[in-house]
Amino acid sequence: MSLFSYTARNRSGEQLSDVVDSASRDAAIMQLRGEGLLVLKIDAVKKNTDEKTFSLNPLAYRAIRSVEIENAFHQIAVMLRSGVSLLDAVELTRKHARIGARKVWARIAERIQQGGALTDALKEQGIFSNLTIQLVAVGEQTGHLGTVMDQAAQEMASTRRLKKQITSALKYPAFTLLFAIGLVVFMLTSIVPEIKKLLKIMGKPMPPITQALIDISDWFVENITFMGISAVLGIIIFVLLYNWPPSRWWLDRFALRIPLIGHVLRLSGTVLFCRAMGLLLSSGVLIIDALKTMELLHNNKYMASHIAFAHSRVLQGSSLADPLAEKSRYMELVLQMVRVGENSGTLDDILTEMTAYHDELLQQAVAKLTGMIAPIMTVFVGGLVGFVYAAFLVAMFSAAGGSPS
Repeated sequence: MSLFSYTARNRSGEQLSDVVDSASRDAAIMQLRGEGLLVLKIDAVKKNTDEKTFSLNPLAYRAIRSVEIENAFHQIAVMLRSGVSLLDAVELTRKHARIGARKVWARIAERIQQGGALTDALKEQGIFSNLTIQLVAVGEQTGHLGTVMDQAAQEMASTRRLKKQITSALKYPAFTLLFAIGLVVFMLTSIVPEIKKLLKIMGKPMPPITQALIDISDWFVENITFMGISAVLGIIIFVLLYNWPPSRWWLDRFALRIPLIGHVLRLSGTVLFCRAMGLLLSSGVLIIDALKTMELLHNNKYMASHIAFAHSRVLQGSSLADPLAEKSRYMELVLQMVRVGENSGTLDDILTEMTAYHDELLQQAVAKLTGMIAPIMTVFVGGLVGFVYAAFLVAMFSAAGGSPS
């Protein structure tokens, strides 16, 4: 048995495209005619025997990544605009994908072969964002799937760059903090006890700064087990609280109030709202459905809850600007411009402009945050090291110039 892809018309004149399994091309045509279809085009589906199914590179087996989905969406969009059928476009994408990513496109192609919509196929994978699925659904409904898939790819790229900006801003201070903690532990458990032994051998009185350092070291060594257990328990408790919806809401609310970091998070949420909401509205999605999608997109549950509040108020007949202004952490300019956009009927265009403006502010805020944290952490680490060396040198000078105790 062989697989044949065909285009045919039914008795109502509707054009259909699908695949049929049959012994030969003629048998497939006879089978379709028996079903009341007029065959317009039929071709054998060639099985690809040149695909690599094994690789010595372990990275080839990684799960599909966001950047690969972006590239694949662009490629599918180009093929669709060139007249290639959706099934063939997905099959070509599967053929040229990595081994680890190929199975995703294979499942999507299989679902389309069975007559399913691309939207349903993407939902079943569990790796595509709600915004992407919403946009693809709009594209299928309007017949502009190629254009919409390009927009979805651009949105995924923008979201990825936004996450990278935030991660980059926090990466250096996080590394510096971990380095400082490791340095403190090493000094208090290894260096300071040796200094203490040396000074006891000399039999000299210890200056106050040296005695303070030794007292801290003794306390730390005595309580290191308790501190380690407490740290592990603290991390476990934090993870549990972060994954429990009621406490997650409060943690996200608190995060927005942290100096500097909270401002970056507010800008990040504002850019996400403007970009995604503007794209959805310009694609023809109703504001009710767009708000529902936005609620699922927000990682910050505090912001997401207020999108849900706005959604409920809009359902009751309210404008979007009023509930956002009442309970929202978006930047004030956006809240004002949303009202202007609603009154003028150009909300999608205004949100697009606000995206560019606040994205620039976000980049400046990230640069400012990184620029401020770096010298603070440098001073902190330098102060720790300087304190230990100062205590040691003062003790050495005291031992060299003082009288025996």
